[in-house]
Amino acid sequence: MSEEVRLCPPTDRKCILCERVEEWDGETSNWEIREINGKEMVGEKFCMHEWDITGTHKSIIEVV
Repeated sequence: MSEEVRLCPPTDRKCILCERVEEWDGETSNWEIREINGKEMVGEKFCMHEWDITGTHKSIIEVV
């Protein structure tokens, strides 16, 4: 008998190198740059972006 796992994908991410911040837009199915206090969190243009999405995020909702 095999198990099924329900996953919860991250809804936001932050680059640990340049501090670019993005959030998932479900309507466009795309990552969008987040705006904080009226400032777009763009980060560095040529950064290779290393996303910190594992910190406190729990990707497994349940195992059935």
